[in-house]
Amino acid sequence: MLIDTVYQSIKNWETLSDSYKNGNEKSGKEIMRYLTQGSHFSIEGENIAEWKKNLEHSSDKSIHAYLGIDQDQLLFFLIDSESDAKADFSRIVIKTFNRIAPEAQPTPSSELISNVPITSEAAVYRNFRFNMYGSAWLETQKSDPFRLISIPFKDYERIPLTDAESCTCFFGLTNETMRDSSIADYHIEIISVKDIGITTMSQTAENYSTPRPPFTANDPADQYQLLLKSDAYV
Repeated sequence: MLIDTVYQSIKNWETLSDSYKNGNEKSGKEIMRYLTQGSHFSIEGENIAEWKKNLEHSSDKSIHAYLGIDQDQLLFFLIDSESDAKADFSRIVIKTFNRIAPEAQPTPSSELISNVPITSEAAVYRNFRFNMYGSAWLETQKSDPFRLISIPFKDYERIPLTDAESCTCFFGLTNETMRDSSIADYHIEIISVKDIGITTMSQTAENYSTPRPPFTANDPADQYQLLLKSDAYV
């Protein structure tokens, strides 16, 4: 895909988000239509290996997953934080949001993974929460709709994959600070698991991703170059 098409796709998501932010309720329904257009996307082991090389000397090791719309389809544009900060867009990984069942892979033994954030049951429930309450959640985010999700690289690094294997990524809603609180306190996340099938799922999942905006004091102004370039695209 040409970089101008990438810019335009991300711009399309911004235009839709701005319309919703400005009070167009139909745009909110369109956003949810795109967010539920598919169920997941996959990341290959070879992508993770390439990101690892790019981030070897980086202090901020994360993957930026930008949302975009092209030909009425939701797309994810993933780039490592080092390349993004340098505006090196030659390494963008483009993923479609789809409902094609992922291929089952041998589930790794538990000793291969350490410091795992959440269980498979928690991952399933967070995905269920998004599917059930996504519309209500989006309504609370109208003042500042998200445009990308920042994923710590360790989320992918902890999943033991060969170059030929892949992991499955899907949306969830989580609240890391409080229990029994308002839906407005939740945020969207991308959860990643190595193996998922009709009857089984990996015992563990990775989940420390966060949406942007809102931006924080820890976000350098020039960190999200793809966002800045897309915003400036005419």
